[in-house]
Amino acid sequence: MSNTTLLAKENTIKMFTMTEGGFGVGDFVAFGFLCLASCAGGLWYSAIGSRTKAVVDIRDYLLGGRAMSTFPVAMSLIASYVSGVTILGTPAEIYNYGSQYWLVVVGVSLSCVVVATVYLPVFCTLRLSSSYEYLELRFNRHVRAVASILFLLDEVLFLPMVIYVPALAFNQLTGFNVYAVGGVMVAICGLYTVLGGLRAVVWTDSVQTGIMFIGVVLVAAAGTIAVGGVRVILDVTEESGRLSISNWDLSPYVRQTGWGSVVGGFLYWTCFNSVNQTMVQRYISLPSKRKAIIALAIFCVGAILAISLCVWCGLAAWAAWVEGGCAPAGRPLVDDRLLPAFVTYVSRVQHLPGLAGVFLAGVFGAGLSSLSAVLNACALVAVEDIMHGWLRLRLRPLTEGLLARAVTATLALLSLLMLVVITKLGGVLGVATALSAIAASSTCGMFTLGMACWWVGPRGAIAGAVAGAVVAATVSLGTQAAAAHGLREPPMDYAMQCPNTTFQPPVYLDPEEVFPLFRISYHWIAPLGLVTTLCVGSVVGWLCDRRRAVPLDAELFTPAVWRLLPAEAHDNAGITRRNLASKAADAPPSTPLIVGQASDKIEMNGESSR
Repeated sequence: MSNTTLLAKENTIKMFTMTEGGFGVGDFVAFGFLCLASCAGGLWYSAIGSRTKAVVDIRDYLLGGRAMSTFPVAMSLIASYVSGVTILGTPAEIYNYGSQYWLVVVGVSLSCVVVATVYLPVFCTLRLSSSYEYLELRFNRHVRAVASILFLLDEVLFLPMVIYVPALAFNQLTGFNVYAVGGVMVAICGLYTVLGGLRAVVWTDSVQTGIMFIGVVLVAAAGTIAVGGVRVILDVTEESGRLSISNWDLSPYVRQTGWGSVVGGFLYWTCFNSVNQTMVQRYISLPSKRKAIIALAIFCVGAILAISLCVWCGLAAWAAWVEGGCAPAGRPLVDDRLLPAFVTYVSRVQHLPGLAGVFLAGVFGAGLSSLSAVLNACALVAVEDIMHGWLRLRLRPLTEGLLARAVTATLALLSLLMLVVITKLGGVLGVATALSAIAASSTCGMFTLGMACWWVGPRGAIAGAVAGAVVAATVSLGTQAAAAHGLREPPMDYAMQCPNTTFQPPVYLDPEEVFPLFRISYHWIAPLGLVTTLCVGSVVGWLCDRRRAVPLDAELFTPAVWRLLPAEAHDNAGITRRNLASKAADAPPSTPLIVGQASDKIEMNGESSR
């Protein structure tokens, strides 16, 4: 073989075209082993662990008996935040628009501080089963129902997204059918979530989160070596402007700015981390507020690490494309398929069979953990908030336990059916993302009104939530429609370093032709809904809510406003909590959901006889 042929072959190997794919035997072995390990804990706990305990009731199934360990819960919190969407979407965002998005880690940190000092003390003091139960105590059951329905609608549309992204990555790497992959995901995750409840979810989340971190760390490290080292990546990205985080433009129309990432990211993640049932359910599963705060701190560190690793993978992919000579047929503007292609490229250059399998196992782990967390939270909301809180319907504990499992299974199947719709209508992904911001901002606004604005009653809370949801929905759907018609911010300059590319950028819509509210960055949609909810709710509450209709118990308000509360609130401090304890003491003990052995007899007075 001539030197020219060898050189051409070497250059072909080093060239990153962003269309790579393929799965070898080593990849299948690594993927299968890690997936089996990640799900084994949940399946074992579902099949074996529940039998070692004589009785498991509805609270134990949904809240883990409020005796979960701190570290597994913290890992489960990370799993609720970091899904396959984060792992695949963040590198593509960095590749196209630079590192400015990385500043969102500042917003996440501030969000955790606010959650620990403003919202968490209220939930831990009242010891509620559902975060939305607070809204009934503070306002009424109709406010609780509004928030619960918003949550369920949000999560029903989020579930197929969680399934679709790992299935799409698997399809790109192996060619397997997206529906078949999604069906396997739902079958595995639905099985251990239905049978094992929160305990199985948390422990499985812990393993899956660990595998996810292993996969992303290996890709970041191997990718750095494949490109030529840290210095090469920094030099290439600095020259192209992708390393800079100095854009502090105040315009809300710029896709990525420092203010958007920090302030917008702070408000956005406060909406999710503070009152969302998926997160609160894990906080209150811990035995004390101190442990909940420790779990929140671990979550903060883990989220920052995950975002930072994904950002670095995006920078490494850009450097690989430039250093490889900018493949003429390559697309400088890429989508969520960037990272799977980069992983395949790194595996080929570094001769690392199995790397793509480990990476895909991490993506699947992130998807499965997010899916199980949402399914379990939806079951709790359906039973505690809709059935108990709103409809005032109580069944036998055994029936309620079976109903909770049926809700979990139904949502799992529904998410799989919606996967068919998403693959046919790609715009549904944008609509689902928009609805997520709508529900999160308006719900967080309702809780904030309840915990901080003592003059606001049910009318103010509902009026604020409706106004916030309408504004956020209008802006969200409007921006999605504008994007579908071609209103997109072009990627950062690539021609300077890649003059030989034949890629022709698409023709973008003139921004001046679009209504201003439909041009704002996605960072500001949730904050806009939150601010609208707070402003409208505060005014309507002041004008329309009767003072006597507002319960004044200091424990229903965040400690941040205790000094501002009327004296009556301090005089009544603890009344709500004592009433809850009294009702719990008067209620008959729960009867068994699962009886481990026939010899264990459970009497109605709660005493066992043998």
